Amino acid sequence: MVKNSKSDEKKQEAAFIGARLKEVRRSAGFSLQEVADRLNRDYGANVNKGMISKYENGVHEPSAGTIHCLSLIFGVSADYLMCRSDNPHESDASGGASETGTKIRIYSRYNPADGGETEQGSVEFIPSSWLVGGHEFFGLRITGSELAPRYYEGDVVIFERRSKAPNDRIALISMGGGDAFLCHIVRKRNGKAIIPLDRRRKEAFYTTGQLEESGVHIIGVAIQVRRME
Repeated sequence: MVKNSKSDEKKQEAAFIGARLKEVRRSAGFSLQEVADRLNRDYGANVNKGMISKYENGVHEPSAGTIHCLSLIFGVSADYLMCRSDNPHESDASGGASETGTKIRIYSRYNPADGGETEQGSVEFIPSSWLVGGHEFFGLRITGSELAPRYYEGDVVIFERRSKAPNDRIALISMGGGDAFLCHIVRKRNGKAIIPLDRRRKEAFYTTGQLEESGVHIIGVAIQVRRME
């Protein structure tokens, strides 16, 4: 049997990143729970201490968005967390969220049928390294207070454009051609539960067939929130 060298390399990379994360977290004096709480509260993530532990043990490799948020929490560069640099405070070559990164489109309303509405004059940048592998990103401006305390009015939620959402991650979806909204998509036996963040919308369970009939369209998965101080 021939070993999959790419798979081995990915495992080794995840192990190196995990070891660096554990080292930085302990040096900063954070517990696993405190890191999870900061990610959830400040950046709109949906993780627990078990997931942070999996990152540190190389079981799962954190996304580029998660790495960026962790770098802000720990006060080190993303390149340092990803073992691309041995200098904790060296500026990322990608430029982080500065004007040396890549500008993304910000929507005030998103609808896959008519294209939605983009904000004129609003600018958000993401690290150019996020685009490696053909990944696409966009932002959605939160209006109103219905999504608090997860998101507040004026927040910009950054999404990776995806047609499938990992279990219990925050996703942007459209149903029956209507305006997109944020929800958790939780896998259940024989189907999925769609749990809107806006409590004015009702939680519902759909079988696989019902999902297709209802025209449920997953647009993207939330990876970061930009909050005005």
